[in-house]
Amino acid sequence: MIRRYLFLLTAMLAIGSSVAAPPSVEARLAECRKQIDETDQQIVKLLNRRAKIVARVGAIKKDAHLPVAAPDRERKVLDHIVQVGSAGPLPPEALRRIYATVIQEMRGWEASLRQ
Repeated sequence: MIRRYLFLLTAMLAIGSSVAAPPSVEARLAECRKQIDETDQQIVKLLNRRAKIVARVGAIKKDAHLPVAAPDRERKVLDHIVQVGSAGPLPPEALRRIYATVIQEMRGWEASLRQ
């Protein structure tokens, strides 16, 4: 009987030790932060890609003697961003503010290329 009890106890301990403990808060945060860092790298890559296109657009507008700012186009871009982002967790106005900042910075950079 004691042998059977010891066997069952040993078996339960072996099973218990093979079950991984849930990750700690620090480990879960570290994983999320790693994903954020990777996402930020992708965002920077895409912003740089966008900037290269903006430089080409700026050259075309400069040759055509068009102004840097294109308010109608900017409005369309912002409306489009809100529309395509509607399925995500960010509220439309947050997307609009974020992207308005991107447009503002790109516009300023485009203007600096003309100098």
